[in-house]
Amino acid sequence: MENKEIHIGIVGAGKIGTAIYSLLVGEASGYKISIADITHPSSLSSSIAEHDYVQLNDGDNGIAQFSVFAHDKTLIINALPFHLNIDLYYACYEHRIPYFDLSEDNALDESIHNLTNTIPYTSYPFTMPHCGLAPGMSTIVANHLAKDFSDLHDVKIRVGALSQNATNKLKYHSSWSGDGLVNEYMGKCQVVRNGAYEEVDALDGYETLTIQGIDYEAFNTSGGIGSYAKSLSEQNIAGVNADYKTLRRVGHHQYVDFLFNDLRLPQDELTKIFKKYIPTTKRDEVIIYVTASGYYPSSINHVTSVYYKVFKPEIIRGRTYTAIEYTTACGVLAMVELYLNGKLPQTGYVTQESADWKDVLSTTFGRFYKERNVYE
Repeated sequence: MENKEIHIGIVGAGKIGTAIYSLLVGEASGYKISIADITHPSSLSSSIAEHDYVQLNDGDNGIAQFSVFAHDKTLIINALPFHLNIDLYYACYEHRIPYFDLSEDNALDESIHNLTNTIPYTSYPFTMPHCGLAPGMSTIVANHLAKDFSDLHDVKIRVGALSQNATNKLKYHSSWSGDGLVNEYMGKCQVVRNGAYEEVDALDGYETLTIQGIDYEAFNTSGGIGSYAKSLSEQNIAGVNADYKTLRRVGHHQYVDFLFNDLRLPQDELTKIFKKYIPTTKRDEVIIYVTASGYYPSSINHVTSVYYKVFKPEIIRGRTYTAIEYTTACGVLAMVELYLNGKLPQTGYVTQESADWKDVLSTTFGRFYKERNVYE
């Protein structure tokens, strides 16, 4: 298929959806690109061309609206809030449209795997949830580091979307979705303990660590490991441990633990606090610190393989992106490029860990993640 025949549909014109759109347009790939949202055109980012925009009706039947938008697209990228994921996926499933999303919650996975009980298709169209940063690229990195060990002991994925500066006791200014942040602080977290899959509570598993001389804290948050915990547990590696934790400045956890666990505030109240009262910033940074440790074949020494990179706001094709915008957008666009180039399966449910890291780094957008490994 020639590029001019490819029609990419993006649903959701918030910060990340707009970043995905802008990166695609900036590359002048020749793709036809459409982006849909409920936002009135007058309130859109100026980077979205009017002729590429489709306004959806707030309150209308979600699946029906999404079906109308999705049915003639080569593929769909979902950049909606997490609670709308299922309706959009159902629309893509109905029309057999390849589907990519940025989801962290497990509700969509459960719905995807239950679909064959209600919709008479014998196989899934191409379905790749958990794209982006975490889950997404950090998951692929973890799998890449782990795969060469003959005796794998631990896989630790630590990712933080932080403000470069903070003036409050949380030591945190928001750079992304308040809804998503609260959701990941409340859900169950997937881990591997002694080779077995388990689920643990968010905000537990507190630890401190020092990276390049800077102290951080980390704790369990839901969704960031994607499907990797289940995939790793199915390999039946005796004694292996794996988990995902969010990085924060030291002191943040004490206050969020008070709000979420001591006060037990309802989710809507917590979301209101994080969306309305926490300062926002465009001077952000994203830290990825992933380690895998164990023994390589014929090695007598215990080895830790490390991927570490800090991302800060970047000017790409003349437009400034925050770190969270382009790391997330580049993560999903790298998967789209691999799919269009035939380097991913073309049908079925496809996990992030199915992608080859070297293939990812060869893509237009995956190249932003290039970083040499360090061995300790």
